[in-house]
Amino acid sequence: MKRETLNKKTQISNDILFYIYTHIDTDINMDELAQQFNISKVYMHKIYKEVFGRNIYESIKSIRLQKASSLLLTNKYSTITQIAALCGYSSQTSFIVFLKRDFP
Repeated sequence: MKRETLNKKTQISNDILFYIYTHIDTDINMDELAQQFNISKVYMHKIYKEVFGRNIYESIKSIRLQKASSLLLTNKYSTITQIAALCGYSSQTSFIVFLKRDFP
């Protein structure tokens, strides 16, 4: 692969990751994300996996988990519903299902 192509893929992937970090508290729509970078959704997923070795959904899940862990440890006066919303979950129930699935 040409260095120029690799640099472009790396830059786009880094920009996607930055977007995820800055919008983790929202519902991240893959169609809108691809449109924001003026690339197809298939190409976006392909280059992200090439650069980071995992798919976008795994990254979102991991970042949400990191944020939830941090908030659960540091925000002792926050409710589960508040922490769920800060981590991008639509409800307390979906957040709890996520936690139970990943922390059996």
